[in-house]
This record gives sequence, C-alpha cells and structure tokens, in this order.
Amino acid sequence: MAHDDSRYEGLPATWPFRVAGTVLIVAFCWFCFGFAVEDMGDELANHLPVFYSLILVAIVFVVGGAAYNLAQSRKRRQTGV
Repeated sequence: MAHDDSRYEGLPATWPFRVAGTVLIVAFCWFCFGFAVEDMGDELANHLPVFYSLILVAIVFVVGGAAYNLAQSRKRRQTGV
C-alpha cells in the first residue's frame, strides 16, 4: 500500500541533511564535553581531532546531498517527470 505512493515521487532527498544535522549536534556535544573534562582537571584524548572529523563528515553529507538532489533534478527535467 504505502510503497506505491506516487505523491512523494520526485521530491528532493532530505535524509543527508538530517544526518548532517545530527552529526553536527554530536560534534558540538563532543566539543563541550571535552572542555568539561578539561575543567575537571583531566584531558580527553583526541578532543579536537574528533570534533574536526565530525564537522568534516557533516560537510560531506551536505555536499553529497546537494549533489544528489541536483543530479535528480536534472534527470527529472530531462525526462519531463
């Protein structure tokens, strides 16, 4: 039933942007957690490299999602759907 719902066919993909937002939330939580541990007198191993890696992953998802949606849009225009 729900698998053949044509109302949503051709809409842009939003999941890469939602994943990027979730990764950004995790990155900022990690960033704050690292400084909270530092304030307690300890040090979190790989604090900033992990933060920068998560930011990079989010950027990759945004760029990948945009590229996918642009390709899908061009394909839709060419086929006239």
